Amino acid sequence: MIKKLFAFPIAIILALIIIKPYYHAGFPYTHDGENHLARFANYKIAVREGQIPPRFAPNLMNHYGYPVFNYNYPLANILSLPFSFLKINYEVTFKILAGILVLLGLVGVYHWLDRLQMPFKAMMFGTTVYALSPYLWSTILYRGNIGEIMAWGLFPWLFYFVESLRSYNNISFKFKSLIIAAFLLSHNVAVLFGIPLVLLYAFLRYKFDRIFWIRLATALGFGIALTFWFWLPAVAEKNLVTVGEVGLVSSFTSHFPTLKQLIVSPLSFGFSQPGSIDSLSFSLGLIQIVLLLISSIMIFKALFSKALRQRKIFNNSLKLLSILVASCLLLVIFQLKLTKPIWELIPLVSFIQFPWRLGLFLGVFWAGIGALIWTLAKTNLKLVLIGLLIIQFISYLKAKPVDYFHRTNVDYDAFSQSTTTKNENLPKSFTYLEISDWQPRPVVLTGDVQVKVDYWTGSDRQYTIIAHTPAIIVEPTMYFAGWQTTGDFNGEQKQLTYVDNEQIQGRIGYKLEAAGTYELRSEFTQRTWPRMVGNAVSVVSIV
Repeated sequence: MIKKLFAFPIAIILALIIIKPYYHAGFPYTHDGENHLARFANYKIAVREGQIPPRFAPNLMNHYGYPVFNYNYPLANILSLPFSFLKINYEVTFKILAGILVLLGLVGVYHWLDRLQMPFKAMMFGTTVYALSPYLWSTILYRGNIGEIMAWGLFPWLFYFVESLRSYNNISFKFKSLIIAAFLLSHNVAVLFGIPLVLLYAFLRYKFDRIFWIRLATALGFGIALTFWFWLPAVAEKNLVTVGEVGLVSSFTSHFPTLKQLIVSPLSFGFSQPGSIDSLSFSLGLIQIVLLLISSIMIFKALFSKALRQRKIFNNSLKLLSILVASCLLLVIFQLKLTKPIWELIPLVSFIQFPWRLGLFLGVFWAGIGALIWTLAKTNLKLVLIGLLIIQFISYLKAKPVDYFHRTNVDYDAFSQSTTTKNENLPKSFTYLEISDWQPRPVVLTGDVQVKVDYWTGSDRQYTIIAHTPAIIVEPTMYFAGWQTTGDFNGEQKQLTYVDNEQIQGRIGYKLEAAGTYELRSEFTQRTWPRMVGNAVSVVSIV
């Protein structure tokens, strides 16, 4: 028990070392970091404008708006809200959230290994191996994807949850279900691949244990219900945007790393390019590769050693080791091009965009392998492993972000791009290119009209139109399902029907058929069936 008291301070120290790049006053220049900071800003703005939950980012695309929140993992944005309303800089918020989730991941791995009844030193070794996940270091230093950092921090807790399901406690059970819900909101790709991995692990561990599977199904069902407000619209309304048609999805098989890149690939800034010439590191890690080799040799020897198979402790460890090694090998092999025919047969997997993203899940399995090897290894081998661990640690500590930058919250509030690589959440109908012409007032395409704006925000606006002739009016806003414009027509409230043509090009547009004075209001709503059903299910599950 006394030894375990030292585990948390050690985890804090490891987390502080991992997030060392964030100690700089500026923010690391990364692939996705700036985009996430702009999402923090727009999530706050959307909530302030009455979007609950937010689905349409009001200020993106130069105030034309962008439905990025309807399709992309919201957990980081949700957690950023308290900091945003306290007017803490978004860059600081990102650093705090990343640090907390890194620490949470290390604590989660430790608790999972504890559930597996590993010795204290084995748990600490496995936790340190997890801390040296190359995927995490690359994400913090060069990629900057806060969703993947959150998935990395929550994924080990799913394994802990699996191992703790046999001992039931109502309060603890609900808390663990919240962990599942948090993971489901952490990162879309992590959910798509992570949940099947956890279910496979659970099956290999507990096979047809009826009580276990009832409890797991209950917890998973509760987690899905809690997150239905996000997942139902994200899936059911996917056909409204171009996400399935952009290059990163349709050409994902062009981004398989080579075996050499997985074995020898120094940690460095770069990008994943189609083909086998990339500047981004895909390395599995030195200690990780050595652990995989040692564990494979141990399993192979045990298969031909009757004496080893008869030792109960070794046999139990060997079964678990075999599960973890097989999982690692599958995750490594499926990053290689030789598995392309299998990838092409499985629906939805193209949304991974980059097969090397499977590396996100390897860390947990490496940690388990490391802890098991430690329990089975002799002193000399342990010393070698510690030496390799230190070498990898020193190597990673030398890596630095390519550059730093700093912007104010006002800058992020006014971020004018989409925050997605290929504008993959762009509504299919939106083809308007001149978004630099934005002004907070409607545009008159045809007709003799006077306009008086009462107020205008990215999610809601009200104005009066005095039309001397029939007219076509366009609002400088990207049309997306949920937008509604209502008006007072001779004392009767009516909802206008939107129109589109070569001039409107996917903006909010409508016709006024007769001259008159119209008091109009346009607002973004939750009034689509997936949103209303999803919201209702989540609210009921909370109650």
